[in-house]
Amino acid sequence: MFSKSAANLGSYEIINADWKDNYGLVVILKEQRQFMIRLNNDNFLIPNIKLGFPMVRWIDKDTIVIANPRNESQKDNVFILNLSGTILSSFNGGDGIEGIEVSKEGIWISYFDEGVFGDGISTEGLVLFSFSGNIIFRYHSDLLDRPWIADCYAICKGNGSSIWLFPYTEFPLLQVFPESRIINSYKVPKKLHGSNAICIRGKYAYFYDRYDSNGELFCWEIGKKQAQLMGKIDGTARGLHNGENSHFISISEEFIKLHRIINDDEYNYSLLK
Repeated sequence: MFSKSAANLGSYEIINADWKDNYGLVVILKEQRQFMIRLNNDNFLIPNIKLGFPMVRWIDKDTIVIANPRNESQKDNVFILNLSGTILSSFNGGDGIEGIEVSKEGIWISYFDEGVFGDGISTEGLVLFSFSGNIIFRYHSDLLDRPWIADCYAICKGNGSSIWLFPYTEFPLLQVFPESRIINSYKVPKKLHGSNAICIRGKYAYFYDRYDSNGELFCWEIGKKQAQLMGKIDGTARGLHNGENSHFISISEEFIKLHRIINDDEYNYSLLK
């Protein structure tokens, strides 16, 4: 999808990116201390906000969200921008942001251990914010019977309003429905523990970069005892929304790539509606 050399941006570092079939590619690049956002092929903007190691996601065709993962000062660190770079709104999304997913319900934010064991909203482990920054759902406070999140290794969007997550320490695969406060839990084969990215399609779950795997990608039919090694992905990867054609987006030093898994059985039925 993107090559630094082909785009004549070889002096820049790829920091983060997102892809939507309907909107295209958005990339955050950095040269020395200057950040730049590249929108699809030829549109650029320089955000007028202080950034550390930012994350970016599409909200809709006209709007993106940018977040700074670290926020020890407890100031606003989540910013919604239009494609001209104007800040439309901002809010404090907490410290120690691990992952972000955007859905029609709002902005899902998960947290790594320094946030969970810190102060403020990050101690919830997983939170759903409205687009204006209001808290809609808090994992630890709003679910009575749930596994504890010490570090949320991966999240991805599921069917309907649901979100999938893969938390440390026991590494269950969880599906959470924020409106009904329902949580479904599945015991995962131990060999998949430590995976840094997940993607769930129908009855199949895909796990990327388990402990000491150097980028291995596994397919697991939910409920089965064994997982199948499918190959490797270079760089770092993140699972995409279940409505996208591709399953993962990956970022390496030079490239941004999409990865699509050909599995005709994915949509024979879904586990949950």
